[in-house]
Amino acid sequence: MFRCRECGATSQKWQGKCPACGEWSTLDEETSLSKSKKQAIGKTQEVFQILEARESITKVQLRSNELNTVLGDGLTPGSLILLSGEPGIGKSTLALQIADWYSGKENTAVYVSAEENIHQISDRAHRLGIANEHIRIFTAHTLEDILETLEKDNSGLIVIDSISMISSLDVSSQSGSITQIRYVTEVFMEFSKRTGRSIILIGHVTKEGTISGPKILEHLVDTVLFLEGSKYEDYRILRALKNRFGPTDEIGLFRMAEKGLIDIANPGLEFIDKENEYLSGSALGITLEGNRPIVIEIEALSTYTKFGYPKRSARGIQNGKVDLLIAVLSKWSDTKLESYDVYVNVARGLSISEPGIDLATVAAIISSKK
Repeated sequence: MFRCRECGATSQKWQGKCPACGEWSTLDEETSLSKSKKQAIGKTQEVFQILEARESITKVQLRSNELNTVLGDGLTPGSLILLSGEPGIGKSTLALQIADWYSGKENTAVYVSAEENIHQISDRAHRLGIANEHIRIFTAHTLEDILETLEKDNSGLIVIDSISMISSLDVSSQSGSITQIRYVTEVFMEFSKRTGRSIILIGHVTKEGTISGPKILEHLVDTVLFLEGSKYEDYRILRALKNRFGPTDEIGLFRMAEKGLIDIANPGLEFIDKENEYLSGSALGITLEGNRPIVIEIEALSTYTKFGYPKRSARGIQNGKVDLLIAVLSKWSDTKLESYDVYVNVARGLSISEPGIDLATVAAIISSKK
């Protein structure tokens, strides 16, 4: 049996091109783990009542209020967290900073890298201004080597960079395959729950922007964090797509600076271009990112065209929404745009989908035609 590492489709024979998603050279042979022919016998487990509130888990407060908010008021011991995002967005930077925010006199962290050597990790730490003696680092590619090392280490937080580069000797397929990613994640989940130590797995994304690996990967972990933003802007938004220990409508706002990610406690006018304050074609609106209100700026430009089909272009807003708003304007107002090209943009590269910005978009379009 062969399975595609991109979409998870199966095929009875190897093919150069996946018949489901069309990707090339992504079919890997899937070998099932050897099982004993003897019938397994289970052991009776102790059954408990629901613990009192004072006996429940005490979360660890990190030195980042934004991250604490996203995680649900702190890091839960024994949790398995998947951190993903676009290439170059700052996943490894954030992971190293999380280790720094966690580590102190009472807590230690270990950073395991399968993509960089210790010199490269140390250089990044120096660039970020991290000089924390409570952070340990080592490099390894084999799951068994990592587990053997972690069993002898007592760090409360473990960062794995990245899950796609780790492989197990018990699985014959190559690292990054669906079989390897699933098996490695299951082993880390068992290790995390057994030892009560938190693990952060750094994951990659596909070209469609979805988390790489099998969909079950997101079901196995306790929390799925997604770091997003524009490479040409200095802000980053951390979202919790799944969280067993807190809400999923919270976001963390960070600014990417020379020393890494810095909390934006009060965004205020963070996403406003102050130079456009008195220009036509600009309007302010309030949107909700998670449950946090943010003031954003909508920019619009309308130009007369002699062609029969005027152009409508939007960035940060769905094109269909802009077409609908222009149709409403043309029908129910004095602003006629049948002979005008209209361009709409959300400042600072934000992408907004909620209807709360419709009025600001209409105001910007009307202003641009005056």
